[in-house]
Amino acid sequence: MKVSSLDLARDREGLVQVLAHRPRWSYDAYADLVAPQALREFSLRRDLQLLGNGAGCAIAARNGDTLCGLASWCPLPWDSAQFGFPAGRLDLLVAPGGYTRAREVKRALLESLFSSCRERGISHLTARVDAGDLSSIHALESAGCELIDGIQTFSLRLQNAGDRTTTDRLEVRMFREDDLPQVLAIARTSYVYDRFHADSALSPEVADAANEDWVRNSCAGTAADSVIVACREAQVLSYVICKIDRETGPALGVSFGTIVLVATAREARGRGAARAATQGALGWFRAEGVDVVEVGTQIRNISAGRLYETCGFRLVGVSLTFRRLL
Repeated sequence: MKVSSLDLARDREGLVQVLAHRPRWSYDAYADLVAPQALREFSLRRDLQLLGNGAGCAIAARNGDTLCGLASWCPLPWDSAQFGFPAGRLDLLVAPGGYTRAREVKRALLESLFSSCRERGISHLTARVDAGDLSSIHALESAGCELIDGIQTFSLRLQNAGDRTTTDRLEVRMFREDDLPQVLAIARTSYVYDRFHADSALSPEVADAANEDWVRNSCAGTAADSVIVACREAQVLSYVICKIDRETGPALGVSFGTIVLVATAREARGRGAARAATQGALGWFRAEGVDVVEVGTQIRNISAGRLYETCGFRLVGVSLTFRRLL
């Protein structure tokens, strides 16, 4: 087995065959909405676009002329600016075959990928994999990657969502510019379970600042499509950040949206503010023609999981996040 750079033109046929083995837990969750084959073709197109964007590096494992594995990574400019050192992300780690063979191929790919990252000056690399992809998980662990986060993903089909409106008297509306100081004050103190805070390479101050900047960019419309707030009088108590996947509707006939972030002021927690803001966000998604809304939260964030379940969401997947310091 040899590991070398991927040639998209030469390797395309083998690449398609390898990518067909990439774990995609979401197929089962939406098989009655979209034909699984259509979802696979859509995901394949996205993978090929990712490999062809030129931002990162893709490598392939070969047995003779046969492609038997694939890995790719990309630099993360925003993360790098927040962290104060160059950061990147493992996007793909795929190898067909049984567990033993797949792990062997992935382990070899990772060694080559780490070398590629070092050559580009990357010192911090993250990877998120499906919790059922044991060959990837064990290859990452044996390559020195540390588990820092676990994500549970919930899904809600808006046509099935009943009226779960909170009885608390709160104003739920779109974010306004003069809400920003209050929203950022909530952001600075709300995120304790996220991957930034779980990463020992980052100080709590850096983690807090990263979340605050993410929320600021979302409010400015550069990192999200909408921010919904729940208020009492002039006080912002909770907010929900929303984003729509604009490609899924035309390609699949089903539009997907994502709740990116949710946070609530400390004094308002457990009093219905987050639920009111979440219901407001679902109303916004519905008005925008979205069919399915997904949201992810850390496995250990039990209260967030309960919030989404009370709003009608159901668990559809679990993933794990690893980090390697190079």
